[in-house]
Amino acid sequence: MENTNCDLCGSKNYSNVTHQTDLIHKSTQDYFTIVECNDCGLNFTNPRPSIKEIGSFYSESYTFHHMHDLKTRIKKSPIGKMINWIANSPLAYIFFFIPSISNLLGSQVKPAIEDPIIKYIKEGNVKNFLDIGCGSGINPHFWGSGSSLIASKQHVEVFGCEPDNSSREFLNSNGIKCWSGIEEVEDGKKFDLIRMNWSLEHVHAPSKYFEFIDNHLSSQGKAIIAVPNYKGLIYSLSPSCVELPIHLYHFNKDNLLNYSKKNNLEIINSLTFSYPSMFSFSYDVGLLPNNFVFKKDIIFSKKLQNMLNIFDKFGVGNDIVITLRKTNVNIN
Repeated sequence: MENTNCDLCGSKNYSNVTHQTDLIHKSTQDYFTIVECNDCGLNFTNPRPSIKEIGSFYSESYTFHHMHDLKTRIKKSPIGKMINWIANSPLAYIFFFIPSISNLLGSQVKPAIEDPIIKYIKEGNVKNFLDIGCGSGINPHFWGSGSSLIASKQHVEVFGCEPDNSSREFLNSNGIKCWSGIEEVEDGKKFDLIRMNWSLEHVHAPSKYFEFIDNHLSSQGKAIIAVPNYKGLIYSLSPSCVELPIHLYHFNKDNLLNYSKKNNLEIINSLTFSYPSMFSFSYDVGLLPNNFVFKKDIIFSKKLQNMLNIFDKFGVGNDIVITLRKTNVNIN
């Protein structure tokens, strides 16, 4: 384990926020502490696993590394797409009286948010796309497989950065150049789209990634960063409701704004969002207080989603997505 100063401002002064073990992946029984910088407000795990140690805390079946697991195959299949469509349509209510199906549909309820990668590719100004922390290039998290590297390859030139060896080998075998880290990318290489989908919270030095985006984003390019929002509702209920110790940083919009300003970048769009299954899963593994009970049926999930949509508009959704561009860009 290693101790670290604040990555954003360099301060050595911080206060403890919460203390928790790995209740999600069960990689260890050790406890880890989240601290808050007393000078700039950044939250981070400290002490933390070093770069050499961190790999041991990722399970072999870690979702975004695994290429052929049953869950991924089902989600990509016509059956999986149909389940998702039914769950988010009025048709779902007719299955309420079949508990197993009702709960399955309830787990798929989510807000309707446009995938920013697909949006920018459709606009036609994107020649290439870099996904940092891309995993196997199949599952880009919330939006499903539509904007994965494998899918995006049909429309633009795609590249990846991924430290997991098996994922990188899979992508390279599919004709997608994938570096193990951003330091391997050639200095003069520019990208029209750069994405970090729930990967920035895993890195040891976020400042290096904002600097990389500044240096490698084309003049009219866009960078999309999605991370857990540590000012989100679920973290107000339980500050330890995070993936420790593999989440090293715990961001909010103010942190992301400050990182951007330091690196010739500006936020041109941001939104927060939440979905019911995050609450039910967190409760099941013991990350939420016992007096919070979340049902899993389709009716409860839809009612909860409607309520969460209201909170999301006030910036307290559990996840935050920002779009960046280079500062002083001529938009004409």
